[in-house]
Amino acid sequence: MRSTPSGTSWIKCLAAWCCLVAVPLSLLVVLLMPVHLDRGLLSGATTASSSWLGSKAFTCALAAVLPAAVMARFFSPIRYYLRLTTFLVSLGANSFWGVCVSIAMSLVGRGRDINYVVARSFEASTAPLVGVSLRVEGRHHLEENRPAVLVGNHQTMLDILYLGAVFPKGTAIMAKRELLYTPLLGQFMYLSKAVFVNRAKREDAVKVFAKVASEMKRKSLSLFIFPEGTRSASAVPSLLPFKKGAFHLAVQAQLPIVPIVCETYAHVYHAKSKCFDGGEIVVRVLPPISTEGLTSSHDDIQALTDKTRNAMLEAIEDLGRRRQELLSQSQPAARISDERQPLLSSPAPAPAAAGDEAQQPAEGETASATVDPEQ
Repeated sequence: MRSTPSGTSWIKCLAAWCCLVAVPLSLLVVLLMPVHLDRGLLSGATTASSSWLGSKAFTCALAAVLPAAVMARFFSPIRYYLRLTTFLVSLGANSFWGVCVSIAMSLVGRGRDINYVVARSFEASTAPLVGVSLRVEGRHHLEENRPAVLVGNHQTMLDILYLGAVFPKGTAIMAKRELLYTPLLGQFMYLSKAVFVNRAKREDAVKVFAKVASEMKRKSLSLFIFPEGTRSASAVPSLLPFKKGAFHLAVQAQLPIVPIVCETYAHVYHAKSKCFDGGEIVVRVLPPISTEGLTSSHDDIQALTDKTRNAMLEAIEDLGRRRQELLSQSQPAARISDERQPLLSSPAPAPAAAGDEAQQPAEGETASATVDPEQ
């Protein structure tokens, strides 16, 4: 059973791409207007555009893309590379759009909602193009609990789509500092006041999280964190051990934790088997977990980490069982590649508890971050 994007999704996609094109072009026109904007420039641009559209290069590009789009309906590897390319191109376009929006929204005093606008734009403009539809369960938990520390599972780069479907207003994201140097994406994240984590520095952890916690409470800001710290890329409903940075932060700020679980979506996208079939992805927002009265002691943090992880693991396994039933009804096991075969078997047992990974550096114990005091 495959769910395809609805007509409403395609309308949103078209509207989002109109914004993606219109805003940067408008900014370019404003910048050029005082200098060179005259009839000659406009006439030259029109002539150049007409010449390019009639060029052999454009004809060759069109001749290559159209057959690929047709063959993608019948050949999985071609479909994989075509949709992956579409996703990456859209990611780049949205990153550029994000930089423009970040500047504009900061100037009008709406900087706290930059991530919300860009995340929703990316989901609306990209999901229909790659054949993905997202369904969110329990969205009211996000609306009723602000500010909060939001934690979600991390599978692949496709997670950006589910973030776009659930990302609330007034929320920043915590990310590893290396992303700051990624072209376009890094500039957008910097302008949107992301909290960058330098896992090489341990000594600044307490001061950093105290500062972030203070900023969250003072400005009523939420923060989204991937507590696994890296992508799992698993075809089996499971979670990696959690690092404790998010839980130290939630306790210091005395803010609730809101777990967000995205089902294992190897039936939609699986890099090892070169499969990008599209379909429905279900995201479930769980009830908040209170941190009231907890301290930064090892026992309290460990108990909070275990409680959150167990709730998320139970949810992801439940979603896995539901998806398994749907797949077994619509797709015989013989049609599923070996790499994705676990989707038609029972979910794997839970990996070692977070307490067994105590020797791993935790985000909260090894991190330093930068927060813009003006945001």
